[in-house]
Order: sequence, then C-alpha cells, then structure tokens
Amino acid sequence: MLGEPEPIDVEREIAALRAEVAAIRSQWREGWQDEARAAEVRGIVRDALADSATRSSFRGDGWSTGYDRGFFIRSADGCWSVRLNFLVQTRFVAAAASGPGGTATIDQTRWGFETRRLNVGLGGTIVDPSLSYEFLFSDQSQTDRFISVPNTLRPLYAWVAKDFGHGWSATVGLQNVPWDIESTMFGSSRLMAGDYSIFNYRFGVGKQPGASVRHRSDSIRTVAGIYTQAGDITRGWDDPANLSFAFATRTEVKWGADWSELEVESSAPGDVPGFIAGLGFMWSGARGTNPQPPTSTLATPAAAGFTADARAVFGGTTLIGQFALMRDAVGSPELGWTCGANAQASAYLTPTLEAFAEGSWTDDVPVPWIAQAGVNLHLDPRVLKLTCKVIVPFGPGDVNGIRAIAGGLGIAQADNDASFVAQLQVNY
Repeated sequence: MLGEPEPIDVEREIAALRAEVAAIRSQWREGWQDEARAAEVRGIVRDALADSATRSSFRGDGWSTGYDRGFFIRSADGCWSVRLNFLVQTRFVAAAASGPGGTATIDQTRWGFETRRLNVGLGGTIVDPSLSYEFLFSDQSQTDRFISVPNTLRPLYAWVAKDFGHGWSATVGLQNVPWDIESTMFGSSRLMAGDYSIFNYRFGVGKQPGASVRHRSDSIRTVAGIYTQAGDITRGWDDPANLSFAFATRTEVKWGADWSELEVESSAPGDVPGFIAGLGFMWSGARGTNPQPPTSTLATPAAAGFTADARAVFGGTTLIGQFALMRDAVGSPELGWTCGANAQASAYLTPTLEAFAEGSWTDDVPVPWIAQAGVNLHLDPRVLKLTCKVIVPFGPGDVNGIRAIAGGLGIAQADNDASFVAQLQVNY
C-alpha cells in the first residue's frame, strides 16, 4: 500500500548486530593484549633496573667498576685492576717584591692566577693482588725540586711494587727517596699547607729512579734503597753532571694511631691520637770515572746528611718538629754543610676549618727565617680543599740562594718579599 513502511528483515538486522558485537569484542581483546604486553615490558624494565642498582658488574665473570678514591675497574679476584685519579691545584698569588732581582732592581707587587699542578695518576694491580703499579704524570706552572721543565706533562712516579707478605715489600722505579716526613706522603695533595713545606723545599731530596726494600710492622716501618743522584732533577745514568748514585734510608717508630691515619700530614677530628718519630739518612757517591767531569759544581749537589723528626696527632690537632744536617741545601750561598729546623702546627677550629702555621730556620743563608700561616677549608675531605696562606721571609737578601725555590713557595725572586696564596685543590 502506498505510504506504508517497508517490512523489517529481522534476521538481517540480527546478523548485522552480531557482526558489530564481534568487531567490538575483537578490538577490546586486541587492546587488552597490547596493554598487557606493555605492562609486561614495564615489569621487565623495572626488574632490570632493580638488578643493575644492586651491582656494578659489567661482565658476567665478576669484573666491576666504581669510585673509591679514584675511578676503578677490577676483577673479582683482585689480580687485575686499574684506578684513575686526577689532581688540580689552581691558585692566586700576590707577591710584594723589593730589592735586586737578577740583573734588575725589583720594587713592585706582582700577582696572577696559575694552575700550579695538574696530576694524572694511574695505578692498580697486575697478574696478582700482591703485584702493584703506580704512574703519576704532572704538568706544573713553575719549576721546583721535582720538575725542571714547566707546562709539560712529566712523570713524578713510575714504579712497580711486590708485596712478599709478613710486612715485606720491594719497589722498583721512579719513587720518593726516603728522607723526611713529606717523603712518606704521596705527592702534595695530603700536606698540611697545600704544598710542600718551606723546610722540604730547602732540605728535601725529591723523587728518583731506584730500587728499595721496606718492612712494616704494627709499630715500626723502615725503607732503604739505592737511587740515582739525590737532591737534583732526574738525570740519565751517563749525564756528565750525574754523580752516580745515592743510598737513602728512613726508619719510623709510632705509638697509637694506625699507619693509614698517618698517611695524611694533618690529623682530622675523630682520628686516634698518636705519636711518630723518624730518622733519615742519605749518602751520595761520586763516580770515579765520569765520562766528562761536571762543568759546574753548582749543578751537582751532593745531597748527603740526615734528618730527625717527630709528629704528634691528637684527633684534630697536629704538632711537627724537624731537624736536618745536609750538604748543599737549597738556598745556601756556597756548597757545604747546612743545618736547619722546622716547626709546624695545625688545629681544626670547626669540623671543616683548619688553621696552620710553620716556621723554618736555615743556618748560613741570606734569609734564615721563612714563616707561613693560613687556613684550610675542607669542603669535602680529601676531595675539595681551599687553602689561603701568607708567606713571609725574615732577613735581607735573596730567598732563593743558589737554586730557585720561588716556584714552589709563590714568593718573588727578590729581597725581603712576602706573598699571599689562595689555592683550590680538587683531588678525585
């Protein structure tokens, strides 16, 4: 009939509805699977991150990496390891100079910034945990007792050591010559005044290639060795100015504090009180058949003598006394025997602020007394330290004498001058 609606095909409509429901169910099922898959992946990632947080292994056989006073890689058995260290000492120096300096007259104030030291160290074990090695290269802005060429990366340490057990060990290579307190320290980073002391710059014997044997017990440690000529920058065996070899030894006796606490010159709050006394002896042998005799005696310091010292630590306070009798010390107007004494003290005023002072006396030199005093702000123990100090010579004359020590001290090469030094040390 005209105008009446067409009849509904019920079966066709039911079939269409079923198809639509099936499509919806399929889409829901696929979405659920994608979500479940994503949740599963997230769970795997969480498990992997949790596992990595509990270990530093980068290989399945136990090799590990991390940081422990340096960045390291080592095997599980300790037979193979590498440790990388860096030291940066950046300083500001202002020096008031007056009087003759070289061929000109100096009457001025000089100041400026410098990167005093940039050290790169590499150490670890090889083949066996008892066999260790150490290399340290230094770029220094000034020459001193240990570096003759500034602004060049040169070796300060290069040695291999064997631990035989029962306190015995042997070292071969470029190492500290056993002599005074600071010859027991590794580099300058652990010293009270942020640098080698005035006493050490005048009476120290530095680092030389050689072979040494040492023994350490609970209360006594001794090291003795044969080295290239001490008291001078390292030379080749056949250098005309080389006086051949030197024998050096040092013995220390301690009470109280552990040896590990005495590896840093200043005692920190909380350290165990202790006392250590040391004796050092050195003798340089002249070579009877030099290929060519030294052209200048000033270039061939014989560097023989002995030292005696004592250090007392009281958990935040340190007292040091030193004496040396040495042939051809730095600063002497002529070659010969010179004696000297040194006193140092430091005390923590707060848990991070340390005050220190040093007075050094040397016999028969143009400037017998040199003193320094200042503070250390330990922003992070053994990592970040700010040192501010004043260095004052007492007496008319050139503080440098026959071999310059100005680079090490920050004082100008002139009469009766004084210096202010502010140094930031980063050791990591």
